[in-house]
Amino acid sequence: MTIPVAALVLVCGCASRGEISQFKRQLNYLEKSNKRLESSVANLDSLLQEQLKGTQRMSADINSSFNSVDERLRVVEGWLRDSDNRYNQLFQKLEVQQEKASRQEVPPSADTTRPQVTFDPQTLYDGAYMNLVKGNYDLAILGFSDYLRYFPRSSLAPSAQYWIAECHYAKRDFQKASEEFKRLLQEYPKSGKISAALYKLGLIYLESGDKASARRYLAELLDKFPQSAEAELAKEIAEIKD
Repeated sequence: MTIPVAALVLVCGCASRGEISQFKRQLNYLEKSNKRLESSVANLDSLLQEQLKGTQRMSADINSSFNSVDERLRVVEGWLRDSDNRYNQLFQKLEVQQEKASRQEVPPSADTTRPQVTFDPQTLYDGAYMNLVKGNYDLAILGFSDYLRYFPRSSLAPSAQYWIAECHYAKRDFQKASEEFKRLLQEYPKSGKISAALYKLGLIYLESGDKASARRYLAELLDKFPQSAEAELAKEIAEIKD
């Protein structure tokens, strides 16, 4: 900001020396303030430019991330479609094999109390587990029940029994879940699923308001499996600390 010379001369002609000095000081102050303001505006403009560049870079990164996520989603969707197709083929194969097994003639010397099956136990278990993962609990229960009927002494039988109980628990059919968890305790007492079954029985009885039974199962869990993950969870349940 500058004052025209003619105006300065005019002012000087009408003012005293003191007023002129004061006017010059004010003029110098205004010029310095103007320079500081111009410098601040320049700095602000520089900052805005940097922020704009940063925003543009961030926008580009976000767009790149979205593109990456979209690509991953497409891969996952493709994998799910493939899994669905494989599962449907597997289920159809199981149905065909079960139908063949039901029609198969049993030799006179064979054990007539047990159906003759020809399909792979792992295939039957995997089909039931796939239904469990997909939330098709009723189908999963049927699959695991078939597995137990055909292969009650296999290494996966305790797990099949446990998942039947878990399916009922997920459906909030606590009465049936309780029965199936207890069946696991009775029929497979050395199973690695016992600690989980005791914990779930404790939760079921807490849900139903039977704190005495809940404490009994959770106390058994803490006594027999003190180092288990379920025991750590049981310790956090306030109801057993009363």
